[in-house]
Amino acid sequence: MSFADLRQFLSHLEERGELVRVREEVDPKFEIAGYIRKSSDTGGPAFLFENVKGSTMPVVGGIFGHRRRAIMALDTTPDKAVEKFNVGIASPVPTRRVTGGPCQEVVHRHEDAELTRLPIPTYSAKDCNPYITCGMVISQDPETGTKNASIYRMEMKDERRLGILCSAGHHLGMQLAKAEARGQPLEVAIVVGVAPATLMATQWEAPYGVDELTLAGALLGQPVEVVKCKTVDLEVPASAEIVIEGRILPGVREMEGPFGEYTGYYTDTSPKPVIQVTAITHRKDAIYQALLTGVPTTENHVIKMVPLEASYYSMLKARFPGVKAVHFPGAGGAGLMAVVSMRQHIKYEARSVMLAVQSAHRNKIVIVVDDDIDPYNLEQVMWAVCTRAQPDQDMVIIPRLAGGYLDPSSKERDANCSLGIDATRPFGQPFAEVATVPGLDKVPDPGLRG
Repeated sequence: MSFADLRQFLSHLEERGELVRVREEVDPKFEIAGYIRKSSDTGGPAFLFENVKGSTMPVVGGIFGHRRRAIMALDTTPDKAVEKFNVGIASPVPTRRVTGGPCQEVVHRHEDAELTRLPIPTYSAKDCNPYITCGMVISQDPETGTKNASIYRMEMKDERRLGILCSAGHHLGMQLAKAEARGQPLEVAIVVGVAPATLMATQWEAPYGVDELTLAGALLGQPVEVVKCKTVDLEVPASAEIVIEGRILPGVREMEGPFGEYTGYYTDTSPKPVIQVTAITHRKDAIYQALLTGVPTTENHVIKMVPLEASYYSMLKARFPGVKAVHFPGAGGAGLMAVVSMRQHIKYEARSVMLAVQSAHRNKIVIVVDDDIDPYNLEQVMWAVCTRAQPDQDMVIIPRLAGGYLDPSSKERDANCSLGIDATRPFGQPFAEVATVPGLDKVPDPGLRG
């Protein structure tokens, strides 16, 4: 089954006990986040909050609270998720333009387009304002017209303005720089409430100029149907719940933050670009989607895991056939730590893999292990680090790499240091044998015994 929109997936989750309806009133300030936080910490369900204080619009949250629901969203199994993503990357499906869609059943333009119509939550205690955290921002290059779709945090400043974090290295930041060089605003459409596979597609490490909605089409098994916006020259998924149209104002920066980020720490307050809202469209019975960011592991981390793992597996496998799997643990914010399992074919090949990963992203810690180690099991990974690596021989530190913007330990705002750990056994040399217990396949599962 492919879930063409958010509602289909919610029905699927509810049928399987993975979605709980909360009928009592909840406060969008902290209370919704509290439900998601507890559920993330305990492997619990997602929630549909039917009675949100100050709003007639329900809120869904916790969809990505656990990796198993991300796998369900892709309609696959844990061992096939990365493969499905990479098949999609290799076979993109162009979007299909339609004349209308549910996302425009209700239209609020200009002065009537007030963000206070939406039940935007406040998540962490020191967040400066409510934040849109699950908004897929669609934009296009002002010179080439190539499109981009990704997720950025957006602070609700007032009824019709949003502050947005998009650094110069982000594709949206590159587009904004081009628009500002021309003295022009950059049009954006913020889409809330789409098929979860579409959201995951935006977290793929796509080359600049590649439309992530074409990957979404591959994952869904059909083109993403898009409709033209009302006040900006962009196209958005027709089945979306809510669309906020607007323009990033050229040369305008206002203070934004603090906000509890994916590292689990608050970011400081600094000048950020500003979006002027021009329209809000939505379904008649729209559902707002919340997404918790904070101390690992929760939604912000889970939504990135499979897309990052697929991106890096594809890149590494092309150069190093012995690579078996790549994992971005939640403990690293699904970005600051990478684990690669492989079978070496030549001496020091693991170090080449390690350096390839260190140079390709903001990875602060890269660990390469043998293929007998499960990269998704951090206890096994750390066992390999402790018993197969020596700090003076197998650990490499590379200073001053691009990245580190949100890392609270970074001493330079846009730079980071990366530690590479070769936790593989020396290639072609004798090494201690792993102790095993024979006959395990004949021992019954202890949980089955009375």
